[in-house]
Amino acid sequence: MLIRRVSILAVTMLALSSTIALAKPTLLSRQVIAQIPTSVPHPNGGKSGGWLKDLNLTSEQLQQIKQIRNQSKPQIAQKSQVIRQGQQELHDLIAGTATKEQVRDKYNQIKLVQQQLADVQFENTLAIREILNPEQRQIFADRMYKKNSRPNPPPSAQHN
Repeated sequence: MLIRRVSILAVTMLALSSTIALAKPTLLSRQVIAQIPTSVPHPNGGKSGGWLKDLNLTSEQLQQIKQIRNQSKPQIAQKSQVIRQGQQELHDLIAGTATKEQVRDKYNQIKLVQQQLADVQFENTLAIREILNPEQRQIFADRMYKKNSRPNPPPSAQHN
């Protein structure tokens, strides 16, 4: 009977941790989409701010982007902190004696805040998109979805 309970707990932990692991890349990719990183190295030359330079933004556009990002920065930081704290609490619940319902409730709370964060970031993306001309939008979209942003790996790094 004890082995069965331990097995069920192990499977539950794996399932929940897999779900969290799958949720994190989604969250991160949404963050990448929603924010124009100014500190991400440019793939061709290692300079920071490559995306901004590639967009050939006017000083007015740069100022507008900065304003958009600054307006949502506190909200994004707060939601990110809530998510980190919730994930730690979820970990503790899974490792402890919490009921399945308590674990599920915490997971759903985290999922809700992650969706709220993604929504804020998506609104930033839409706001930034509105200040770009059609050519800049194309470059912006390509960068968001990583088209042409990474060189092909050398042949020695490819798997057969």
